[in-house]
Amino acid sequence: MKKIMAVILAIGMILSLAACGGNGTDGGNTSGGEDSSEEIQTEGEKKTVALVPPAMISPYYKSVISGAQEACDNLGYELKTLAPESESDYASQVQIVEDMITQKVDGIILCAINSDAIVAAVKKANEADIPVVMFNTQNELAGGEVACYVRYDQYEAGGKVCDFVAEQFGENLKAAIVEGLPSDHTTERMGGFVDKAKEEHPGIEVVASQAGDWEREKGMNAAANMLQANPDIDVIFALCDEMGLGAVQAVKEAGSGAKVVSFDGNPNAVASIQAGDLVSTVSIGGPGTGNMCVEALKKIFDGETVEKIVNVDTEIIWEENADQFPSEAD
Repeated sequence: MKKIMAVILAIGMILSLAACGGNGTDGGNTSGGEDSSEEIQTEGEKKTVALVPPAMISPYYKSVISGAQEACDNLGYELKTLAPESESDYASQVQIVEDMITQKVDGIILCAINSDAIVAAVKKANEADIPVVMFNTQNELAGGEVACYVRYDQYEAGGKVCDFVAEQFGENLKAAIVEGLPSDHTTERMGGFVDKAKEEHPGIEVVASQAGDWEREKGMNAAANMLQANPDIDVIFALCDEMGLGAVQAVKEAGSGAKVVSFDGNPNAVASIQAGDLVSTVSIGGPGTGNMCVEALKKIFDGETVEKIVNVDTEIIWEENADQFPSEAD
């Protein structure tokens, strides 16, 4: 009887050990499952940021994208960039923003073609709890909630251009302006120059202005038309670098002595300054702007407070300091 009981006890111990071993194996699988789940969750938390510029015509927007991409790479975010084909196609830009909302991106960085038209899309982003950061936008939107505006004072910068022109070329000049499309950008940049001339440099007379629609060829045509009608123009202020480079070509073809100054601080404009063609441009912080926009979204994602307005400094770029800025030929 004792032998039988001993055998039964031995069998029980073996079964017990087998059961423990089974639990240990299952526990290992459960642990592995939890690790896999955590990895998937971490991957699922990767933020996706949409960046929607007005178009890709101006190198300025490419520089903003490069700054945003660098910041996203450092933070482990995915950056999606899409833009309309032209800076006048505000309907396409609205549609792109709405598509990004449908794709459930985590944040949107935006420079609006038309501030009034974009309001509806911004409101849709608000309803979807997707934060919006805007750049290169002078005035706050009339509707919708924008978490942060990364911007520079375009009006003040236009005034800086006027001061620079007066300092370099004198107080008695005939000036022409190559305008962009109707927008806050055109209004503020041109207004800053014109008002500063009236207030502090009354000898600088704006004798002509014509739209170049932010494009090089159209800027060249606008400058050529104004030079033909006013061959004694001393200075041409193009409201963006692409139009400024077009104006430089128009001046050469007309055999004019007019000096061309522009706005944006693009690398190809800096190269033109170094080559002795374009006189000056305005640095508006392209890559830095992209970086600041992503950093603002990061603060929002982390539940931190973000300033409503973040200002980027502007600076005149000309032959004396051009070597301090990125430069590349066309």
